[in-house]
Amino acid sequence: MAGVAGFTEATLLFLVALVSFTFSPQAGLLGVFGVLYLVLTAGCLWGAVSVLRGRSARPLLAGSAVTGVVALAGLVVGLLQGGGVAFLPALLLLLAVGAVVLLLQAPSREWFAAHRDG
Repeated sequence: MAGVAGFTEATLLFLVALVSFTFSPQAGLLGVFGVLYLVLTAGCLWGAVSVLRGRSARPLLAGSAVTGVVALAGLVVGLLQGGGVAFLPALLLLLAVGAVVLLLQAPSREWFAAHRDG
């Protein structure tokens, strides 16, 4: 389930990167955010594939943690600007926290430990 959350995160991050690159000629800062979102996309994809293959949970944990921090920052900025809670950062935060919680559950840790040894 955490792998599916990782793939969903990566898909949403990729869409945000495409939108950022589309509008980057108007605002150069969007290009920087586009690169950030592409890096997060690659990290979440790598982590999701690694989890689904049973190799390691660390890449998805790291990618989801960074995605969660970026999404939380987006929520805070949106709230401080008076725009309310935006749907996309809230969804990304929910997926990131969900993936981390699922991977940190005892059965998940035991499965990766047993799969790594055997």
